[in-house]
Amino acid sequence: MSRHLLALTLLLPCGAWAAEGLSYTFAEVDYINLDVDAFGDSGDFVDDFDNGGGFALRGSFAFNSALFVFADFSETDADTNFVNDQGLRVRANQDVERLNVGIGFALPVAERADLVARAAYTDIDFGDFAFGASAQDDDVDDLNEDSSDGYFADASLRAQLTERLEGSVGARYTDVESVDNVSLIGNVMFELTQNLGINLEVDAGDELLTYYIGARYSFTR
Repeated sequence: MSRHLLALTLLLPCGAWAAEGLSYTFAEVDYINLDVDAFGDSGDFVDDFDNGGGFALRGSFAFNSALFVFADFSETDADTNFVNDQGLRVRANQDVERLNVGIGFALPVAERADLVARAAYTDIDFGDFAFGASAQDDDVDDLNEDSSDGYFADASLRAQLTERLEGSVGARYTDVESVDNVSLIGNVMFELTQNLGINLEVDAGDELLTYYIGARYSFTR
């Protein structure tokens, strides 16, 4: 976990808070990079930095200054066999689709900083995605029998670090297929304009370090 802590620390520059507000209504498209701690891995950061990847589409909508909903869909494949942080065995070059749908709450804790709590339903499928489907039944209403779904909850501190830079740091608890995991999460976003930004994000678990880099368009400020 030490190199994961180092990677997260590198995403947290220091700086004074500026006057720009935080938006919870946005759309984002990302490239995903996977760093897998497979069995027998040497652990060398440079050698295993790119163990596969994919893409993600993410969005959030704020009902008011405190309450928002969010959703994201991602598709990735790894270059190596591994067991991910949700206890699911992933084969090399196998497509993995994931859907998260949830709700969040933002509580101001400083003039330009929020404590953000979120909870979401998550569904993970191999090959073709089928919402709520299990290996035995692909009906969309098969939520109770789907062994590849579960939930996650996270909490983070989100702040406007400088006039052009936003950042956050926190922790996430995930429970999928009777396996639970805690990971460190964080991001920095450089704002090209008031609405458009380049976002770099990391989710650092015990077995899998996931990087996201993409473009975010914020609709409100």
